[in-house]
Amino acid sequence: MQVKELEQAPQSRQVAFIRLKGEPYQRCIEGVHGQENVDCSLTLENLASDSNYNDRLKQDVKTVEGCLGELFEGQGYYGIDRKLKQGEDLTFNEAFSLITFVCASLNQPLNSLIASRIKNIPPRETHLLQATALLATMSGKESYRGLTSDEIAGMVAATITLDTIARIKSNEPIFGFGGMGGDKGYPLNGDRSKLFSLSTLSSIALAVETPVHKHHSYPNTSKVAGQSAIEACGARSDFHSISAFEKVLKETGLIMTSCHDTRTLHTLSHLLRGETVNHVIGPLAFTIDKETPIHAFVGVNEKIPPETIIDTLRILHKKGFQKYTNSVVFCGTDLKEADAFPCDAKTHILIDEIAPPPYTTLAAFLVNGVNMGTFQIKPEDFYPEEILSQFSLDNLLVPNTTESIHCSNIEALTMRDPAKSYYLAMTVGLALFVRHVLVLPDALDLQTRRVNKSYLRECTNRALEIIRQGKAARKLADYVESTKRFAGRGLNG
Repeated sequence: MQVKELEQAPQSRQVAFIRLKGEPYQRCIEGVHGQENVDCSLTLENLASDSNYNDRLKQDVKTVEGCLGELFEGQGYYGIDRKLKQGEDLTFNEAFSLITFVCASLNQPLNSLIASRIKNIPPRETHLLQATALLATMSGKESYRGLTSDEIAGMVAATITLDTIARIKSNEPIFGFGGMGGDKGYPLNGDRSKLFSLSTLSSIALAVETPVHKHHSYPNTSKVAGQSAIEACGARSDFHSISAFEKVLKETGLIMTSCHDTRTLHTLSHLLRGETVNHVIGPLAFTIDKETPIHAFVGVNEKIPPETIIDTLRILHKKGFQKYTNSVVFCGTDLKEADAFPCDAKTHILIDEIAPPPYTTLAAFLVNGVNMGTFQIKPEDFYPEEILSQFSLDNLLVPNTTESIHCSNIEALTMRDPAKSYYLAMTVGLALFVRHVLVLPDALDLQTRRVNKSYLRECTNRALEIIRQGKAARKLADYVESTKRFAGRGLNG
């Protein structure tokens, strides 16, 4: 159903130039006080008003002026475009300028503040076309040449500093879940199949023990994405104030934020209904206050080695854009032996998740600010053989339909399908390993490039008990109830 009549924000309050229409961006839901119209653009504008975004943005632009030399003093779009077309890598500042230029075509307050200072700025229609071209060029560079850590860090820094409307504070370090998507999936009866919503479910289960943040969106090129998965369970994402975010986090230890409600960058890729370099930026652009340490827990696709993202975290931390503590970046392969990021990664990296048995996961770790490199994690590092023998890849693959994925999500979280629950616990177990074990001197074997199997098995068993005892399912119920009370206009107290 398409919601046809929705309140429009006054021109002075409008944030996004592009207002996405129809479901899922606009919809009518049954709220605690009756039917409510939900519109991502209006949620974004209310949140901007509550967080004093326009006033804060003025100071933020002054703070990062040193990163905007290509826009304010160079050739603007033409300088960046020329360098990319000559096959050169961008510096951190040039990548920062690139995304700032893109966001200035999408974000009205940012445009009003800096457009007059951008060299060779065209009319808005041309500006939007140039922004689209830059995103497409970076996406092509990702595929054919590769993005550098400086490029990714610059793009992420610009997004969280200038385009992110609100950032949430936590009193203790928080896990940040992100995944790049673009999964090829494993073959099922000759077709590519998907796994269930692993990162969304893992964030719920992990929140039983430690604070967790997950930033996500509605599906763009896939059937189900994190936001649609959690809303299918009854939760809401339309928070109109920072206090609403923080109350849910305080009550439940979990907060999931929507890119559609907190920034404008994703409006362009969703309008295009195609992949852009946003899928690299989004998983790292956490809506968390820059002084709150984050345990990054990020899945990558076949185009970006895990170590590249670890170096990206180090750059963001060093430059003061976001604090990071011990973290992991990983990808799932179809290999049983893979001791480094394979040269033919495009063939063998299939998912931005932990690989299901019998396949190997590649994981790079950040420990005390040091990039420890890439390690091989095998199924037997999570479980002994007697447990691994109880489930296989065939038990885990799900037909790539919305209904099948949602059904499998509930089965995995509630132990109704033990095989899926065992697999889910592997992801949660790795997160617990990062949280509690990674600081120990024998957590990683630098000679064999393997993790400590005893520690990881202990963490995975701990994760399995969270699921088996119903704690994960109760955490989901608590989160759904809390979001229903604090989401929506006028309901967040």
